[in-house]
Amino acid sequence: MFDALVMQMMAVGEETGSIDTLLAEVGEFYEAEVEYDIERLSARIEPILTVVIAAIVLVLALGVFLPMWSLADVAIKS
Repeated sequence: MFDALVMQMMAVGEETGSIDTLLAEVGEFYEAEVEYDIERLSARIEPILTVVIAAIVLVLALGVFLPMWSLADVAIKS
């Protein structure tokens, strides 16, 4: 259930009598690892979200401008 790192730190902590300190270090290590993973995930998601928002803005802009351009074409031809 636990990684080898945790098991090793628990064994060393039991031998030295400072299991609480070593488990606190393990907790800090895993907290830093999770923080790093979250930063990596957000760095990967950010460009995808930018493209999605740009596509939504493009669709909305075309929804506004295409009828205006069609109306201008009709006005020029008449």
